[in-house]
Amino acid sequence: MSVRRSWGHGALAVSMLAAATMVGSPAVADTVPSFHTALDPASVRESVQYLEKTYKVTEQEALRRLELQNDAVKLDQSLRRDRGAEYGGMWLDQQEGRLVVATTKPDSVAPYVQAMPGGNVRTQQVRYSLQQLTAAKGRLAAKVGAGPEAVYLPAVSESENRVVLWERVWVAQGKTAARAAGNTVGAEADAARAAVAAEKDMVVSRVLPDPKPLSTPNVDWGYCHPLDCTGRGPMRGGLRLDMKRDDGTWGGCSSAFNLRTTGGGFPGKGWVLTAGHCMRTKTNNTPTQHNGNDVLMQHGIEKSSYPYDYAALPYVDDAAATKWLEGQTGRNRVLKYCRNGGMDSNADTPCGEQAQSRDESITGTHTLAEIKAGWIVCASGSASSVVNYPDSVDSGAGAGYLVGTRCGRVLSTDVGINTDLCARPGDSGGPLYNQADHTALGILIGNQQSRSGPCQAGELNNYAPIETITTDLSARVASKGSTFAVITTPNG
Repeated sequence: MSVRRSWGHGALAVSMLAAATMVGSPAVADTVPSFHTALDPASVRESVQYLEKTYKVTEQEALRRLELQNDAVKLDQSLRRDRGAEYGGMWLDQQEGRLVVATTKPDSVAPYVQAMPGGNVRTQQVRYSLQQLTAAKGRLAAKVGAGPEAVYLPAVSESENRVVLWERVWVAQGKTAARAAGNTVGAEADAARAAVAAEKDMVVSRVLPDPKPLSTPNVDWGYCHPLDCTGRGPMRGGLRLDMKRDDGTWGGCSSAFNLRTTGGGFPGKGWVLTAGHCMRTKTNNTPTQHNGNDVLMQHGIEKSSYPYDYAALPYVDDAAATKWLEGQTGRNRVLKYCRNGGMDSNADTPCGEQAQSRDESITGTHTLAEIKAGWIVCASGSASSVVNYPDSVDSGAGAGYLVGTRCGRVLSTDVGINTDLCARPGDSGGPLYNQADHTALGILIGNQQSRSGPCQAGELNNYAPIETITTDLSARVASKGSTFAVITTPNG
């Protein structure tokens, strides 16, 4: 099982088939236990509010959809394990409020679908199984040399029942500029075309949009707030991180998740994750700050080419590490900050002073393959405007955009996670997480629209998967015998 998590927050372990049901044998409805887990409405409040506003549903219906999303994780695991030869993937259709299960043989997955409560699942017959698509993805990856420096990256599209070979044009342009003849880039393109042709109609090629980074100038403001949480507990996702540029101005991003390395050259070391592009144009070695306090080194281990766009920053010294992480409990939090105003804020339930800041505990992670279109997800960030926060330095977010937590929907996945969440300059690097099962999913890189000010209809923002980041970080420190992971236990 690829989900790593602690079960101390009321979630249930994945249901297993009864002993009489062997892998590959016909399953009947009474041998497949129910996958259902009830959710506490208070723990998913922001996600419920998003569904109520966007799809005009009741609170009860919104909660049902989130429980369906949560149950679907266990269904996905069981179908991968027991019906891999026929299972084609799944996604949530929020217009219908139903889960769609793709399969080459609907009868083979019927007992599992029937075990889901409420009858809110439908099957869709497809040509290829997820195993076949994943194998094709592997063949493509080998032929095009997929990796952090590659022009081409393959990804499975479950809703399309095909593999997409994504071209990172900006990587190709950089390679061409570095090599006068450009022969290597041409060879990569030829190899990609041949690889796509060999897979016939199972594979298509497309150009991957390059997200516009959402880093910002310096901002200092607040009380128990995304812009100022100094002295109020551990480092959290969604806090402002300020970095000094070489020209003397400040750029800022948001913190994502706390990481820890184990073994080798970095045993037990704590790190803070944010976006790699936040470190561009900064070589002066000024420590990264939060509200004027030196917290992290300016640089750590980083890359800045989507989806490999990340920076793992070490604490500036042992005292800072103790103050912000090691001397704290609950070292795996995201700050949920309730905001009044804006199109995605609930005007009917305005924030009270006591309700503004809450913590979301992170108890696990999901791989990119486990994240499905239609999931309801949330993000926190620290973008701001001087109009709304007069004591702050303007971040470039635009008047009317407020710091804090927003929820939305996964539109699709490719090599990253594409959502309809609203974000502005200053939110880069911030955490994407699933309230239904308290899992870390990714970090914000940027968007496709260059918008300013209040949220509008049709937002589109792109997140780098947490799996991609920790896998690449671990590969980079493998020579030292270390491994990176998101902190997911209460005390890390």
